[in-house]
Amino acid sequence: MIRYDAIRLARYTPVAEAAWTVAYQTLSLPEFHRKRLLDLYRLGLRRPGTCHAVPVGRLNALLQALAPEVVSVAKWIDVTRDEPWLYARTPIPQDVLSALLTTWVQDLRPEPEHRLEVRKALRDLRFGELQWEKQDVPMLSRTTTPSGTAVPEDRLYQLLPDAIADMVLGRPDPFTYQGGSLTFRGVARRPSDRGAELLSWPPDRYDDQNGTVWWFSALLTVTLQTVPFSPAPQIHVRSGVRRWATRTGRNGLYLPPRRAASVYLLADAPWIGDGQEGRPAARFSVGRLAYDHTVGARIWESGGPNGMLTRLRLRRPLPEPGELLRSPVDWLERTGPVAAAVVHSTSMGSHGVKPGLMPGDRVPLMEWFEQALPEGLVRAPDQVRADRYLNSRRSTRKSQKGPEARDAEETAALRREVAGALEGEPLRLEFLWLTQPNRDAGVLALRTVLGLPEKVDVTRQGQTGDGTDETLSWQTPELTVELHLTAVGELADGLSFPADGHVRTSVLRTALAARREQVVRRLPEAPAKNRVTLALVEIHHKDAYSPRSADPKFALRLGFRDAGRVTQFVVNPRLAASRFSNAETTRAKKFEACWMDGLRQLGHRAVPDHRLGPVVPDDMQYAALWLVRRRRDGPTRQADLVPIAVRIRPTAPAIERITGWDYRSGAWVPYAELLIRLAESAELPTAEDSVESSEWNTDDPSEPGNLDDAEEDTGFEGGTAPGSRIERRRSALASTIQEILFNLRDRSTLLLLHAQNTRQLWPWLQNSHIQPDVIQLHGQQAQRVALQGPGLRVVRVRDHSGTETPQWWGHGEDAEADTGTKNRRFGIPTGLWKPPGCDQRHRVFGSTSEKAGPGSGVSVKASRWALRSYAHGEKTGITIDTGKLAWNPAFLEITVAASGPEDDPELWAALTHRLRQSPGRDPLLALPLPLHLARKASEYVLPTTQDQPSEPDDDDGAVQLSFDLGAITS
Repeated sequence: MIRYDAIRLARYTPVAEAAWTVAYQTLSLPEFHRKRLLDLYRLGLRRPGTCHAVPVGRLNALLQALAPEVVSVAKWIDVTRDEPWLYARTPIPQDVLSALLTTWVQDLRPEPEHRLEVRKALRDLRFGELQWEKQDVPMLSRTTTPSGTAVPEDRLYQLLPDAIADMVLGRPDPFTYQGGSLTFRGVARRPSDRGAELLSWPPDRYDDQNGTVWWFSALLTVTLQTVPFSPAPQIHVRSGVRRWATRTGRNGLYLPPRRAASVYLLADAPWIGDGQEGRPAARFSVGRLAYDHTVGARIWESGGPNGMLTRLRLRRPLPEPGELLRSPVDWLERTGPVAAAVVHSTSMGSHGVKPGLMPGDRVPLMEWFEQALPEGLVRAPDQVRADRYLNSRRSTRKSQKGPEARDAEETAALRREVAGALEGEPLRLEFLWLTQPNRDAGVLALRTVLGLPEKVDVTRQGQTGDGTDETLSWQTPELTVELHLTAVGELADGLSFPADGHVRTSVLRTALAARREQVVRRLPEAPAKNRVTLALVEIHHKDAYSPRSADPKFALRLGFRDAGRVTQFVVNPRLAASRFSNAETTRAKKFEACWMDGLRQLGHRAVPDHRLGPVVPDDMQYAALWLVRRRRDGPTRQADLVPIAVRIRPTAPAIERITGWDYRSGAWVPYAELLIRLAESAELPTAEDSVESSEWNTDDPSEPGNLDDAEEDTGFEGGTAPGSRIERRRSALASTIQEILFNLRDRSTLLLLHAQNTRQLWPWLQNSHIQPDVIQLHGQQAQRVALQGPGLRVVRVRDHSGTETPQWWGHGEDAEADTGTKNRRFGIPTGLWKPPGCDQRHRVFGSTSEKAGPGSGVSVKASRWALRSYAHGEKTGITIDTGKLAWNPAFLEITVAASGPEDDPELWAALTHRLRQSPGRDPLLALPLPLHLARKASEYVLPTTQDQPSEPDDDDGAVQLSFDLGAITS
């Protein structure tokens, strides 16, 4: 295997003293307008005094659909701030702007009782008098925090990517590859969409081996980011594919229920008349189709009987949803007034074009992109290996034993681990099967996972309506295993709901209670000592349940919890005939992964050996915190926030090695017991459509906004005024964290935190607030980390969500022996990385893994567009890789936020990297093991987690997550 000593990032940064100014036409609202709008919005709020800003999300969506040339930089209009809000290279006509703003104000308070106030507000506001103003915007403007982290102006998170996208679109030459070229267009974006998007058009066509035609485009996404302790902002460019939905059934194109589908629209003239008949749209508009219960069909968002679109006089109507869904290909290929393309998502089913790009496509695409960058923006230096500890301390020697011997050693070690945790009791498992082939595959997979002998004792319990109940027993020197087999029967059926499909809380509660009782009646009594056991449950594919809320996983999870079981679900696979030769292999891998994940739920999980030697304290423990948000409109019908903390003590007895924090009792409990207790928080409220409050359940619909993972807190999303929802949650979380830290003080601790998951409720983790070697709980003063525990170290990790970490590839050069000419090479190496030339106190590192799972066999030279030659042994030929999954593992950013004054941050980064090791497999976990276990525990707080997709929506973490969770699908 080729060793790479450097990786290249799709990241760009300004050189020192670089300056770049772009002229925009801007629009701001005078103070009178802002206050008048706020007064109107406050009407009907439960606590109007806590609201200090006006939401403009629905107006942003309207602009994205009908005025794609306008860039909005705000999700809220702050009454106290006089600053531009809308930007455009060329201002839209005054009558168009007035029509859009008037329609939005009517939608701001659409209730009948407020119609008179709306009319009065419109008379006062007089939008026709607003004027656009020219403004030169310094694109690289920023300040720095006391810790040296760049803080760009808020508006630049939209404007800087938009300006870069314009420069790329202004290039005279398209992107060319062997055999063709790609021409890009811009796409209208909202602030919540993050950054700018470029899309190749017209779309490319792919004919698969069955003769089915699929459509796709190249995709470039540009975002502005920051890195802790770095004074320069970072521009990340993400490349991939956008797949278009075209496969129809009897009822046309399938769209997932309760989800809006995005539609890209390209018009030959503005949507709203402005006297410029021949001016084609420079960018794609984006509309969304959503299901409307009042009409019983899909309609354009805000397009219902009282929607904003009905109040606007459009030059030409948007495509009729029914016609678009019946014939999506016709609209995709149109060259007339309007072309429309429906975005494919994995919930729509499989697609012939697989997601992602390999370096073979990404590298030339990035080089083409770079040529359009303005002067002063350059590619970030290649990162080099951080191997001061990874290579010099107890480096692993390659085993001389064969694969079978190594497998035998690993399974014996797992049996010893399980036996130690069970304190001499048998490992009791249950498998409730749906189909006979899967029953046999499940038994064989268990034998493989635990290395069980062929000899088995069989005890039959009698007949049921669906098959024979029996218990299989195996004896090994280390462990006795008992597997109870029974047909799942009616437990896998959908929940019973009224024929009208309207599911109120009382109806849902009754259906869930009935299924839970069925589960308890079917199961034998819990084993002695109230020890938690595992049930593997096979159910139907999600498409078999109609409506989707009839999926029984929620009820089964709770029912098995009532009986003292944790659950691992396996979905009856739908195997395509063309892949029949791989069916048995796929089935075997799937069941092996399910048993491994089930054992993980019982707490039987090997802890990676860090192999760093005595520099890591012998008594070191690892801890992680994960926050689970639950929405009021979710299956439990109550909003809640549940903190999950996991602690790992590698040297402790097996039964105490992996524990979780029960935030209700304030005690560490075995991991399996933690899952059982977490499921208790998934109970439904007892009153009809009511929500009971707790210190975490502080949702208040009168307060604007929903909690999200925005990097910076604007002060309005969720409301940060004293006593607001987010402030109450932050205070409650700070108290819980303090209690957890106090219970970790007895030994050296590495505390792992996930930036995107936690930072909104723990603001110290935000890039603009984080300080080195101190820790700050909300509402308290920052203090040295040693005051929270003499051996505490805090590491924050950040993944690719929101394009916050860059795409990457291994980079190197080889010299030809004859000519000395250097040829570039690229790959996907595993390693820990840092910037070249950084000092020993550098704190921010990158962790990468090699390919794994479904994309492990794809060449790094694979191309979506171009034919390429290949050589496999003596076989050579020409191929194209459009139908192959192209997966690049994500770049995991590791920030050593707090450590001791004499510590080397690279040591703790190396330890965090090693904690990603997955035992028995070379590829790394997406997150370090403690965070992985904490995130997995969230399934018991949100028990209706969807099945893992058959393929990822992008080319980074989705595949890695599926691989981690054992969701190997057919």
